[in-house]
Amino acid sequence: MIVTQDAGRSLVSGDVLVEDGRIAAVGRVDRSAAEVIDCNGCAVLPGLINLHNHAPNTLLRGVADDVPLEEMLPMAAAIDAKLTRRDVQIGALLACVEMIRSGTTSFHDLFYWEDEVARAVRESGIRGFLSWVTLDESKTTQHGSPLKNAEAFVAKQKGDALVTPSVGVQGIYAASEETCTKAKEIAERHHVRLHLHLSETRGEVEAQRKETGFRPIEWLEKIGFLGPDLTAAHCVWITINEVRTLARHGVSVAHCPVSNMKLASGGVAPVPEMLLEGVVVGLGTDSPISNNAMDMFADMKIAALLHKAARWDARAMPAQVVLDLATVGGARALHMEREIGSVEVGKRADLAVVSLRGAHTTPFYPENVISHLVYGCRGSDVQATVVDGQVLMADRIVRTVDEAEVVSRAQETAGELFEA
Repeated sequence: MIVTQDAGRSLVSGDVLVEDGRIAAVGRVDRSAAEVIDCNGCAVLPGLINLHNHAPNTLLRGVADDVPLEEMLPMAAAIDAKLTRRDVQIGALLACVEMIRSGTTSFHDLFYWEDEVARAVRESGIRGFLSWVTLDESKTTQHGSPLKNAEAFVAKQKGDALVTPSVGVQGIYAASEETCTKAKEIAERHHVRLHLHLSETRGEVEAQRKETGFRPIEWLEKIGFLGPDLTAAHCVWITINEVRTLARHGVSVAHCPVSNMKLASGGVAPVPEMLLEGVVVGLGTDSPISNNAMDMFADMKIAALLHKAARWDARAMPAQVVLDLATVGGARALHMEREIGSVEVGKRADLAVVSLRGAHTTPFYPENVISHLVYGCRGSDVQATVVDGQVLMADRIVRTVDEAEVVSRAQETAGELFEA
């Protein structure tokens, strides 16, 4: 069963033919192929798009649980300051393996030493949208100028099939007007996107209002930072007027419900209002520190349940809408909707094959397959993952890297960090 996520959200029975990295046919296919993946009893869907992540932080998984963001950040920063390039590369590679195993084919990262993350992307075969984070030099653990580092990264990485570079901003609490302005200038000069944390906590909003007289989104609009090339993560503590401001400027939003709930950010991001006002919204797991996992199936389910529970409305955020966030929404946010996000002829062959043969997904039929994917399926149900026509995993076996070796190296690296 092919869950196309096309404009009509068509469900098609049949095959998907892949040639030269692209989808050549969907449905009835009478041609042979060099390799056939048996998808009997499975759903073939567009690979999931994780719109906000900090992939190398797999090495910090579990080090700051059960504390709020304000306490988590310094705990993470203490270890973060010890990271070497080798550490970032192995942490990112572990993240790539985890995402491949759970059907994620693209991720939107925010970190430094993104050139090491890019190396992990190429080695594993996943698709990476990588934002080198900038912030004030007085507040960074980076070597050298974050702004210069970001520009050098963007200039070096452009033109790669799997790596799309961009400029990140940590957030207004760590980036002055000068830093934000220069970050945007770099992005515009190189024709790449921007990525930042925004209005994640009430404390962040109130501190900005107290310091400048403006709420974060109002302040960013005032300094000319908002625009269609910006993806803002979180946007939990925002008003309906700010939602309309985001829509007016074409800013997209990465909704990170699991991370926000775990950190007890309070409130609920007004995603239904964002969608109603025309804001493009995708789904993100956020960091392995604040989520612990990068299973987009888990995040889809929780995204749906959070809004239903908060609004006392079982019709809020239906399964189809949530699946849209994780596929076509993420693609639109990255301005990649012509290339990825749905199973259609001509698009890049980024696919996930999800088994529906488990006890927890039986019975399945066209009328309930979308609900099963959102409410019943798990990352462990993914049988195969394909990116750009390359089979990264089949029969639950990752082909591009030695998974056991990656896990072993990551465990050893984390041990060295915590012992130091």
